[in-house]
Amino acid sequence: MTTVSIIPPVYNVENYLDKFIESIINQSFSDWELILVDDGSTDKSGIIADDYATKDSRIKVIHKANGGAPSARNTGIEVAKGKYVYFPDPDDWLDPDYLERIVYDAEKSKAQLVISGFTMEYYEKGRNYTFREMPKKIFYSSQKKVRKNIHNYFNNMMVAVPWNKLYLTDYIKKNNLKFPDIKWDDLHFNLEVIKNIDSVLISDATGYHFFRSRPGSETTKVFDESLYKRRKEQFSHILKIYNYWEIKDPEIMKKIYGYYAGRIIQCVTELSGKKNKKIIKKILMDNLTIDSFKLGEIESLPLRIIAFPIKNQNIRMSMFAGKSLSLVKANFPGVFYYMKNKSVNNANPERKIH
Repeated sequence: MTTVSIIPPVYNVENYLDKFIESIINQSFSDWELILVDDGSTDKSGIIADDYATKDSRIKVIHKANGGAPSARNTGIEVAKGKYVYFPDPDDWLDPDYLERIVYDAEKSKAQLVISGFTMEYYEKGRNYTFREMPKKIFYSSQKKVRKNIHNYFNNMMVAVPWNKLYLTDYIKKNNLKFPDIKWDDLHFNLEVIKNIDSVLISDATGYHFFRSRPGSETTKVFDESLYKRRKEQFSHILKIYNYWEIKDPEIMKKIYGYYAGRIIQCVTELSGKKNKKIIKKILMDNLTIDSFKLGEIESLPLRIIAFPIKNQNIRMSMFAGKSLSLVKANFPGVFYYMKNKSVNNANPERKIH
């Protein structure tokens, strides 16, 4: 049996795909299969994928009609032969020892899921900014331990995404877990993964490089008026999971509601520049928003300052705070990303100037 099935959803990434595939080929761990699911690309991505498949028997290509990343990943799961499945994005890249480290952690602990740290890469105004999220290595060896501690990993994005996780294939297939066909499917999928999971290992590996600033990527296009709707859907799913777990610990729920309060601040910030006053009013008056700022804990001082007018349902001041933060992001991206990653991700910032 192959150890790891690597399944990236490939769609119009011709400028990034070579770097991604080469980073897989150059892994110190070699017992993998790379299933490149070409999701109806209209550029040369499919041709590039086919070319690599002729050079390395571990690389397989599936060409399909465009159905979105969830459909592509699910297609890959169906044919995966690995003991573990791994879902990187094809516009990112891996350090040479990344797979070796997370596979070692999985094999040693026998965990059903490994969640690792990562490195975030931003490219703005001719400069590259790098931030690492490096958690403490810890093994949660029972359902009870997972459920009592997983809230600590929501706010630093570690739970939300699929590309920093190694999933036990048998667990995924036996529970018929699939990526849902909705926008931002990742968190919904991972919530269902952890819903009944028995063991999770948190790895301190940071060798996955997440490229946040690619023009035209999903990351750069999601901030429109539907952002709030999707954030609310995600948080409603989180509350559903915690209700299923029958967890009502005030300290845990304080962190959970604080996480959503941070997402609301993001919504207000992104929408303020577009003068969406009616939408912002709707957000501020929503019961879930009110509960999140009433029951939640925001640890970051800058976010607490921005949260004050939102908590008090002051629409004008909320928009002003949002616009101010947007101006910082537009004119001083290094300062913005430093603040964001230091306060939200508790990351260790490094700056590289190209």
